[in-house]
Amino acid sequence: MANSPSRLPLKRKFIAVLLAAILPGFGHIYLGLAQKGIQFIALLLLDITALFYFTSQGIQINLPFLGLLALLVPVIYFYNVYDVLQSTDWINEHIRAFVPFKKKNRPYAGLRGISFGLLLILEGAMICILLLRPYWLRNIVSFWGGYLTAFVCLLIGVLLLVFQGLRIYRALHKGAQDNTGGVIHAHKN
Repeated sequence: MANSPSRLPLKRKFIAVLLAAILPGFGHIYLGLAQKGIQFIALLLLDITALFYFTSQGIQINLPFLGLLALLVPVIYFYNVYDVLQSTDWINEHIRAFVPFKKKNRPYAGLRGISFGLLLILEGAMICILLLRPYWLRNIVSFWGGYLTAFVCLLIGVLLLVFQGLRIYRALHKGAQDNTGGVIHAHKN
């Protein structure tokens, strides 16, 4: 009965946040969420490698693209810390409630591991390509870097606008349904 719920210790939020703040991804590993922790480590390494690649000598790139890459480092870092805080609470609630972390008989459980492995292979290949500094990539980045940055910013702006518009639309229609009791009455003249 070594794994009985009564013997499972609660995870300490301070330790998890401290590990996440010092080494992003290690807070998740402490919580037992190794895939998520490794993913944060790989994303941060990929972004830092891309920054070093694009700031190296011989590559002419515009400043907005470098700014976007540099902005991703604190975004990944602080989201990592935030996610560790949320995950610690979630895990401790499950420990207190004696709810198992993993469900049995999940039909697509193997696909999650395969997709995680493929994602790590893709990130590793991208890091290798950035470290090798091929000529074709330098040409693409120097010519299309500014356009790509502008397109990404425009896409994010449009998506934020659409999602905010949907939230407002739903809030207005929910308010209209609440006023009529969810039923629209027809008036006879």
